[in-house]
Amino acid sequence: MESSLKDSGGFWNTPKVVYSEATKSLLKNLMQEANVSNTYRQQINSQVKKGESLDQSLKNRPVRHKRNITKSNNARKMGRSFKPGIRPRHAIEASMKDDTPPYRPKPVPATSGPAEKTRLAYLMTYGEEPRAKPLDPRRNENGRFAYLKRRVHGVRKLGKNYDDNGDPLPGDDERFLELIREVKERRQFLDQMKVMGKEHIYKNEVETEISQLVREMEQIDMKRSAELEKAIELQETRGQQPH
Repeated sequence: MESSLKDSGGFWNTPKVVYSEATKSLLKNLMQEANVSNTYRQQINSQVKKGESLDQSLKNRPVRHKRNITKSNNARKMGRSFKPGIRPRHAIEASMKDDTPPYRPKPVPATSGPAEKTRLAYLMTYGEEPRAKPLDPRRNENGRFAYLKRRVHGVRKLGKNYDDNGDPLPGDDERFLELIREVKERRQFLDQMKVMGKEHIYKNEVETEISQLVREMEQIDMKRSAELEKAIELQETRGQQPH
């Protein structure tokens, strides 16, 4: 390293050292290789700039990455919270004598679910509780109670001439009209349950019953068609016979 003294003169004004560019470059490379902290670098640069000798009492603190510091802090926290070993007998007995009731989760209310969501949506939209639509008394007194009554007594099976009470079944025309009325009752019942948010409870069962009733209506219609064809054939046969 080359350095030169700058004469200023005077007893109290000591000469300052002027560091060469090669010396400054060497110091810079050494600080980078040693990973010197910013504070220590500023002090060295200040002393070099002022022409002072380097202070050997300074202690360098190498820079550590924040990621490593965070990991070490987390490791310390985990180490402090962990308590290895087996609990002594008196600690176990003390925990067994604790009168604190065990934790029990709150029961789920019966009103929760899709039905409650539908009811709340209706309440927020219209500002009132959902109500069943009034039925036309000319068509049916009460479709819901009529449907429930039929469910209690059961649905008639196909191919029987008498019902469960021993009464004769109505004719095809009366039965066809009755089937139409029963299908309407079930449709009205589903509409009422939909407004109340309980359609999913009865939908599959009611639609199955409706399909059975429609099937019976188809059989009655096929029977009517067959009887009509026989009547036409008989009429044609009589018309072809010689008088």
